Amino acid sequence: MKRKVLAALLAAAMAGTLLAGCGTPGSKDKGGDSDEKVFRYSTRTEPTTLDPTKANCIPDNELQHAITEGLVRNTGGEIKPGVAESWEVSEDGLTYTFHLNPDAKWSDGEQIKAQDFVYGWQRLVDPATAAPYAFIGEYIVNGAEVEKGKVDPSELAVVAQDDTTLVVTLVHPTAYFLSLIGASGNFAPVRQDIVEEYGKDFAADAEKNVYSGPYKLTSSANQKYVFEPNENYWDKDSIKLDRAEMSYVQNQETALAMYEDGELDYVEIPSASADKYKDEAEVFRNGNVDYFYFNCGGENKAMTNKNFRLALNYALNRNDYNTLVNNGLYAPSVDVVFSGLTGVDSTWGEESNLQSYPLDGDEAKAKEYLNAAMSELGVSNPSDITVTITTTDSDSAKKQAEVCQEMWQKALGIKIEIEQVTYNECLTRQQSGDYEIAWGGWVSDYDDPYSYLELFKSDSPYNYSRYKNEKVDELLNASQLEVDAAKRMDMLHQADQIIVDDAAFLPQAEREVHYLVRDNVEGLVQFYSSINLDWVYVDMTE
Repeated sequence: MKRKVLAALLAAAMAGTLLAGCGTPGSKDKGGDSDEKVFRYSTRTEPTTLDPTKANCIPDNELQHAITEGLVRNTGGEIKPGVAESWEVSEDGLTYTFHLNPDAKWSDGEQIKAQDFVYGWQRLVDPATAAPYAFIGEYIVNGAEVEKGKVDPSELAVVAQDDTTLVVTLVHPTAYFLSLIGASGNFAPVRQDIVEEYGKDFAADAEKNVYSGPYKLTSSANQKYVFEPNENYWDKDSIKLDRAEMSYVQNQETALAMYEDGELDYVEIPSASADKYKDEAEVFRNGNVDYFYFNCGGENKAMTNKNFRLALNYALNRNDYNTLVNNGLYAPSVDVVFSGLTGVDSTWGEESNLQSYPLDGDEAKAKEYLNAAMSELGVSNPSDITVTITTTDSDSAKKQAEVCQEMWQKALGIKIEIEQVTYNECLTRQQSGDYEIAWGGWVSDYDDPYSYLELFKSDSPYNYSRYKNEKVDELLNASQLEVDAAKRMDMLHQADQIIVDDAAFLPQAEREVHYLVRDNVEGLVQFYSSINLDWVYVDMTE
């Protein structure tokens, strides 16, 4: 499952990072009371929708995290009560019984009821809704069947026993279920009467909705989103801000100038300006892993050859690549799984014994694998092998491809061609398999390595590599049924090793965000799954 690369390595596996800012304190809000506590930030990617059911990217999810309240709230990996004040899980891990807080209310004062979750979740998987993230409901019994139109939405295994008791039955034990529903706006309650009142215009703007979360959206006009506290929120005493403002500013240099002028309290630093702010910038890894897809089942026989794919991986010097492409700002990586995910006792990366490719590359080993591949392919001269990299039409994507082209042609003597297409066309090519090597990246929907590894499961809708390994399928399937955390994680580590041994992809780097935040901003939380920036509990101190 995915949030496409739009976007945090935590100090501890299950805790968010509470940030004490740096830089010059910002000016007071110029349009209101000088004593108001207002947090202002910008986004490069405007939310695609205000409808929680149809949210499909990190900007959507971050917005929903402020204006909706799920059964639980995931704050930097810590699971806290949301609308549900308590819950029980059956011994087999399949049935969750949630007890809702009777004091939880919508912004119009109506009680949030179990039926609102039933309606919202049924609406999510209902084909008539056409929710981009409908598949995320497949964890629930009959979720996939409803999504495919085989059974009625009423058959989804989410039952309101009464106004404050909700029972959810899962297809298989899902260790990360609470983490998932606590961070994903798709699992928010939805008021049926409000949806029916506005019809197709439901959530078209801030006024056409009611809000279950700590904030309500009071304006979404002119690419500026204004949030004010929900006076009926059950935990309103935890909310410190008088207002939050999110502005859509596509150009990072423009956003940085706004920060310098006191118009923003948090800003990401463009890579070109990173050196200028290196002494005051903060850094976090946001869970995005960059890589190239290899089409393991395509028409180019070289790409279907394991030894050739290994040659490409060993011929890439990832440290040099990171310097040339990312100005050294990312963290070179040889794994598809984000290292900061929660493991059994620490993080995935700390617990991993993955044997992978050297960060500096190994040209001699690369040539050994190339010679083996040429023998298997019946090729006598490496220059007879031509492979095309398909990437987007951005300058940064071109640079990625050109650096790989230079390294591979120099080390291996093969021919590399570059094809640049639009972003949407690149995604279409990945989905259809009409490529040989393609730009890609992933960030998880939940704090679990399965979110990354399922990209290589033969029946996954996101297996764009067309990779198939029966042992990997067996391990990933078994991991979804194993309730022992250590045994389950061991299965995932085994699957990861096989995928790397098969060179099913080309890992490049984990993304790092360099940012500035005001000294008086306290309580800002950063996370690496579904939500990167969580300002719900922010306070603006003196």
